[in-house]
Amino acid sequence: MTQAHEQTRERLLTVARQVFSEVGFQNATVREICRRADANVAAVNYHFGSKDGLLAEALNFAQLKALQIENAQADACPKVRLRLFIHDFLSMLLDEGRPSSPCQIMARELANPSPALDQIVRDALAPLHDFLDQLVHEIVGDAATDMQRRCMVSSIFGQCVHYSHARPVLQRLHPKLCYDAAEIAAIADHIATFSLAGMSGISLTVKK
Repeated sequence: MTQAHEQTRERLLTVARQVFSEVGFQNATVREICRRADANVAAVNYHFGSKDGLLAEALNFAQLKALQIENAQADACPKVRLRLFIHDFLSMLLDEGRPSSPCQIMARELANPSPALDQIVRDALAPLHDFLDQLVHEIVGDAATDMQRRCMVSSIFGQCVHYSHARPVLQRLHPKLCYDAAEIAAIADHIATFSLAGMSGISLTVKK
């Protein structure tokens, strides 16, 4: 592949991630992606085979996987690691200065599923749920049942994704809302504190 072809391919990927995160897979068009990338419409088929192939390349969850590995290896107790994970995950979803396009695409697909959801579940959501389940298990031990842990994981994940899904509503309710570093840190601290308190309450209930 020539340097020019490689540059075109990278532009298409960069723009596709932006478009998919903005409007979702179903509403994104090859024509719009190519227009923004200053590429011929046939370039998507040439480099990726199809729009589906472009999405498969765009959905690179390496950053999310690296976050989980780094968290698992952190020299900290499980409760602190949960706080770190929530903060880092929220930053990927919300940080307007350095967002993670694959994570934003994932959040949009959860709200408006397309055929891409199967790949997202396989490559991102299933490993993420397994990771959080293990982390929750480290916190509550055997005090909670498998079903209770699943609910805890869904609660944590749901709280995080809510701030992405509900952004248009929240910005209308709070016009000055800005997902800067301070706001993300405050949201992460609330979710972690709220979730840990809930885990403690469920653990005490089970013990009784």
